[in-house]
Amino acid sequence: MVAMESRTIEQLNSENIVLQEKVAELSAINKIAHILGTSLEFEEFLDQFIVAIQDIVKCDHVLILVQDDQETILQYGASNFKLPGDQQSNLEGLRIGTFQPEPGSIVDTWSNGNSVWAKPQTNEDNLSIKWLSTYLKTDSFFGTPLRSENNLIGAIIIDNSTSGKPIEKEHQYWLETISPSGAMALQNARLHHKTVRELADSMREMYILRQIDRELSDTININHVFEMTLDWALRFSNAQSTSLALFDQESNTLHFLFEYGYDVPQEQLDIIRQEYGSGITARVANSGYAEVVPDVSMDPDFVRMATNTRSQMAVPVMREDRVVAVITLDSKKLNGFTDAHLDFVQKLATRAGVAIDNARLYEEAIREREKLSHILNNTADMVMVIGNDERIILINQAALNAMQLYTNQDYTRRLASETFEHTALWATFQRAKNSGENIIEEVMMPNERIFHANLRRFEGIGWIVVMHDVTPYKEMDKLKGELIATVSHDLKQPLSVMNGYIELMIMQQSVTQQGLNSVHMIRKAMQNMRQLIDDLLDLAKIESGIKLNLEAVQIEQIIQDCIEQVKPAAQNKAITVINNITETLPAIMADRSRMRQILINLIGNGVKYTGTEGWVKIGSEIKSNTLRIAIQDNGMGISPEDQIHVFERFYRVRRPETDNIEGTGLGLAIVKSLVEAHGGQITVESKLGEGTTFYLALPIAQS
Repeated sequence: MVAMESRTIEQLNSENIVLQEKVAELSAINKIAHILGTSLEFEEFLDQFIVAIQDIVKCDHVLILVQDDQETILQYGASNFKLPGDQQSNLEGLRIGTFQPEPGSIVDTWSNGNSVWAKPQTNEDNLSIKWLSTYLKTDSFFGTPLRSENNLIGAIIIDNSTSGKPIEKEHQYWLETISPSGAMALQNARLHHKTVRELADSMREMYILRQIDRELSDTININHVFEMTLDWALRFSNAQSTSLALFDQESNTLHFLFEYGYDVPQEQLDIIRQEYGSGITARVANSGYAEVVPDVSMDPDFVRMATNTRSQMAVPVMREDRVVAVITLDSKKLNGFTDAHLDFVQKLATRAGVAIDNARLYEEAIREREKLSHILNNTADMVMVIGNDERIILINQAALNAMQLYTNQDYTRRLASETFEHTALWATFQRAKNSGENIIEEVMMPNERIFHANLRRFEGIGWIVVMHDVTPYKEMDKLKGELIATVSHDLKQPLSVMNGYIELMIMQQSVTQQGLNSVHMIRKAMQNMRQLIDDLLDLAKIESGIKLNLEAVQIEQIIQDCIEQVKPAAQNKAITVINNITETLPAIMADRSRMRQILINLIGNGVKYTGTEGWVKIGSEIKSNTLRIAIQDNGMGISPEDQIHVFERFYRVRRPETDNIEGTGLGLAIVKSLVEAHGGQITVESKLGEGTTFYLALPIAQS
């Protein structure tokens, strides 16, 4: 009988461990999925992704490499590596070629969907591992690929160089568990980032070109045309200096008409040109072809006019197949000019060269608008541009559908208020306009779809609104909550059956002391399981929108009741619970039972995480219309890296001194949700070894 009981205990413990592992795995995947559904801003996504990886994998450092959209390279995306001085700059400049990788190299391994585990004894055998180990200043790291549709789009690299702990199989397991969801999230963020960037660039270019077209049609002053051309070229390319030189083809001479941004006087510029010539500008004038020089130090014809110039672009201004002028732009960055910059300046040069040919300018503008219209109408995201006069500049088909507007009507030049005042987006737009800040939030549209709305202000354009449909992710999150509630509820029944049979066994049979100990262990395990189930059900109920029975309550009485409830546990550890609230506090609007749940959890935690003969104190203060309750202990404290996660679901502080402290990791998550449901806030202050203080800020009831 004892052997049978022992096996039952072992089975229960094994099943409990498996269940906890599954819950942890689902929690990890859910965390990554949460980023997928809520964070589409690329840089913000990468930062959150690193925090999630470090939280789940429990490693020292995380580095994310991202495939460049235009080049066949993996480049630095984000990391929490902290290297000294130039080493950090070198890390942020990391670039690894992915075109036809050498067999057996890191990129080849990642491209085939396999992870790389670099260890000191293997680094010498693989040159690519050895190189990357040297680059990262670590001799041991683990890297796993991020792949979308069998294409390598990035990689995650972790190491433990700070703690010196070896990378274990558990690190590999967790990293490979979350990488598929991470790859999906990365791909969505990349696509969203690309859409917003291309739209902004297209809108900015279209606006500038439209302004130029309008000004060119209004002037016959060629000098004004050139001044305007250089001004827009500088703005668009972010160059530091620029010049425009008229070219006399017959005498093969350049006359520099306009110059901006040079750090030497005009007289010195003239002397330099007389002695060394006009360099790349003269070469472009003679060839008639635009040139972009990524590194001027490698070009023998380069003549330095500005001390910080590292790259240069020169574009000819043509008329009737003749070079009439050259626009030259200088950047203080290596490879400072992109194809987009070159394309834009060439368009400027074309307009400047044919300023008198309005028909040709009109046709070019029409083609640009048609191209942009085609892009907008074929994107699944809702896109709308609102000018500074609050009139619609652009609106695509997806936006018309989301707002349930007539698709056969033209809404351009209509007031924004006339177009979408009937939608929830109008309130969001008003907040963005009044604050002057960019806003990102979720909006329910008239077609009953939930959109991730991104409202950004662009100088000279107005507001660009890009909205991504996140309804499927919301539905998935709702189903997840329903699944947790259903499964948790169904788990209660077998626990009740087991408890009944244990009671029956004790009543009907004589159980030895060893058997009673085993029964005690079974009951303890069942109690822990029941607590986990109750917490899951409670959290699911709160997240689905809990209904509070609010009434004016005196919180000091609730605090005293909670102190009495934790006294037995405190006395067992010789802990003193001190109530420093000696006066009558203002009433607060609260649900009495839920407020008791909040306080018993916080005071109980103080007792749980405080050593023997310690103390827990409860105090209060009134600030403006807020009642502030402080629950302070002199226990083990919480590290800064743990403090940012203590209110997350299933998060528990993992240190040797907490190994024997039981808990589900849901208590503080429930507390935070309940406090916010009361319109309050909860914060934490702590230092390792010096104790912890939780602060509750609750609104005082209005008399």
